[in-house]
Amino acid sequence: MFITHLKIARRNLWRNKTFVTINMAGLAIGIALFIFIIEYVTFEWSANRFHKNYTRLYRTMVVSQEDRSTYHLPPGFAPVIQQNFANSTGIRAYVRTAEDIGNGVVSVTDNANREKAFLEDKVMYVDGNFLDLFTFPLVAGTPSLNEPNTVAISETTARRYFDNDNAVGKIIKLSNQFGTTPYTVTAVFKDMPGESDIKSNILLSFKTLENPANRNGNDWADPRSIKAGFSIVYLLIADHSPVDQIADQITKFVHKVKPQSTDRMAFQPMSELHLAPSFNYIHQTFGSLKLVVALLSIAVLILLIAWVNYINLSTAQALNRAKEVGVRKVLGAQRHELVVQYLTETFLLTILSTLVAILIVLALQGVYNGFTGKSLSILVLNRGWFWLMGVVLIIVSSILSGGYVALVLTGFSPIAMLRNKFNQSGRGLTLRKGLVVFQFMASIIFIIATIVLYRQLSYMQTQDLGINLEQRLIITGPSNQIDTSNTSAATFKNELSQLPFVKSVASSDNTPGMGYNLSNNRIYRLGADLSTMEEKTYYLLKVDDNYFGTYEIPLVAGKNFTPQMVQSGWENDGKVIVNEKAVKQLGFTSAENAISQKIKWQDKDLEIIGVVKDYHHLSLRQLIEPTIFLPSDIDNYFTLKLNAADISGKISSIKTLYESVFPGNPFDYFFLDQMYDNQYKEEQRLGRFFIVSALIAVFIACMGLYGLTTFTAKQRKKEIGIRKVLGANTNNIVQLLAKDFMKLVVIAIVTSCPIAWWLMHRWLENFAYRISISWWMFVVAGVTALLIALITISMQAVKAAWVDPVKSIRTE
Repeated sequence: MFITHLKIARRNLWRNKTFVTINMAGLAIGIALFIFIIEYVTFEWSANRFHKNYTRLYRTMVVSQEDRSTYHLPPGFAPVIQQNFANSTGIRAYVRTAEDIGNGVVSVTDNANREKAFLEDKVMYVDGNFLDLFTFPLVAGTPSLNEPNTVAISETTARRYFDNDNAVGKIIKLSNQFGTTPYTVTAVFKDMPGESDIKSNILLSFKTLENPANRNGNDWADPRSIKAGFSIVYLLIADHSPVDQIADQITKFVHKVKPQSTDRMAFQPMSELHLAPSFNYIHQTFGSLKLVVALLSIAVLILLIAWVNYINLSTAQALNRAKEVGVRKVLGAQRHELVVQYLTETFLLTILSTLVAILIVLALQGVYNGFTGKSLSILVLNRGWFWLMGVVLIIVSSILSGGYVALVLTGFSPIAMLRNKFNQSGRGLTLRKGLVVFQFMASIIFIIATIVLYRQLSYMQTQDLGINLEQRLIITGPSNQIDTSNTSAATFKNELSQLPFVKSVASSDNTPGMGYNLSNNRIYRLGADLSTMEEKTYYLLKVDDNYFGTYEIPLVAGKNFTPQMVQSGWENDGKVIVNEKAVKQLGFTSAENAISQKIKWQDKDLEIIGVVKDYHHLSLRQLIEPTIFLPSDIDNYFTLKLNAADISGKISSIKTLYESVFPGNPFDYFFLDQMYDNQYKEEQRLGRFFIVSALIAVFIACMGLYGLTTFTAKQRKKEIGIRKVLGANTNNIVQLLAKDFMKLVVIAIVTSCPIAWWLMHRWLENFAYRISISWWMFVVAGVTALLIALITISMQAVKAAWVDPVKSIRTE
């Protein structure tokens, strides 16, 4: 019997090719977008979950009194915890990592005895058990990094260095702030996957830095130190251990050792690192849980719109088969047999639509990767849960959508169907109208959301930041520090300033848009009552005397740093500049009153010599933070203020100068305005999703409206014929059919606007500086929906008006 139903279904679908094509297009596009979004969500959700121990791994954090967190801890902290708590708690092991501090220039000698240099920015110091606790499979060698001067490199890095030769046993030399140090390659691991938040191409033995000769005077980097916080500590904790209680015990231990501390310890599960909110402006996370939830909502909504569209189109098309159903009933067909037949057709159409959707996904995967900015793949199709979900969705959607159409059509009497004289119940017609309202509600919400999102993005990108980002070229400072000195940096800046297209040059430890390297919550005004003072976080930037002028940040009180202050450094000179926000937080009544006053940081008294106007160091998502500027000749980044719009031909001269002053250091640069805009990648990505979703939702909604218009025109064929005989023209017929449907669109506008306002108001709360949701946004969305609906209705209404009225009346 099923084979018979299948043959009849195939025959009916082939006979109605136009209807099938339109319906399949709606379903396939909706399913394809659903798969694309699920692909993205799966990628985000599965981050860090590939580690075999991910359920037992936790990142250690310190949470301040004002609820700000950091996961940069002194490396000597971990052994102390292991020693004091391993037996009494569930802590089984620890592993420390130190990111960025090892970045530099790697030199290798190839088989032709040629020395090659590579600038590396993903270098990480790790404990010896790193490759045991984290699941990064080895290609060659052994996982242990317990010995000093050993290194593990990624598979791609091994090919870059040694082509296809075996890298194990080879020597590489790394030149960075710790000098030039040789390392023996002991292992090659597979490239860390995109789902990993730990990203490194080179893993250096942490034990190397225990030798003072390998630190080049940077004693803060001693792995046994409990002073400088630059390492990340991961703990392996036994299953079912009371994690919060362990954190409380460690907090009490810290308070016992340091009675003045008000911080508390916390553990963050490895599975939550990717989508957790950013703790502060030093530690930025890689994903966004809010974005994932938003995309999941879009996926479900688009799928619902596609199903609703199928119901409306199928109901309209089913009326053309009324006589067929009537004949089958007269010949003895039972209602359940007819229902099964329609369910089979729906199931077959859904299967075909799903296959087309998969083909769309395969064809557009590369485009989608560029769209999202991620290297996604269709590996989601290899996951069992995806196919299980797909089968369930196909069965459920076939039963709900196909079953409804079948029950509607088989509910009429055979005589009425053979005479084409049947009226749909008010409840059924109301349901279909309600489905159209739902489709347009979703479409209008998408349109309003897209308008609000891009207005907010435009606001953030055009708002006065308090600094000038235009024509600012950033040059990455030298990584090979063994052959450079402060004199070299000064020489480079002096030579740059002589170039005719360079107005000024500044150096700093970070640039706007990149965050901060330092923060501290134990800075206070000298003489303040510490017993009543709450801990507040301050952010610190190391800059030279040209920094404020190069970025056009005005002084509101006091004076700028002098070259002598920069050369001496803040540690020796004791002079600082603060922004207006820091003045208020320190308790000064005005910028002028803060001048010559002193603040305490660690064991140093620092004098405020100037106050600069507040500016947005980071995106407008965040408030301007209290910032303290320290005079320093640090050369992490050089900022060039240019006076030429087109410097493409001048980069080569800058590169030549750089390589002459900093030999052995690869030249790297970027434009500040482009890098600053990268902070809005999440909004840009979400905006692209909303645009595509709005277009698809409107397209599918119009198809559903077209189907309902067809259904209505079919029902009112005799009425239209009589009206034409009595003198009605095409415009009258269009108005007749459009009137009721335009009411549906108006209802959709009225009901969707409050929902859209609430959703976007909640979204805008994520931004410290945001737009107001204006009335015109709703008007634009509403008028757009009305115009699209009117065009869609008119297409079918005009077609119905052109039918010969005699034929319309005779069919009755």
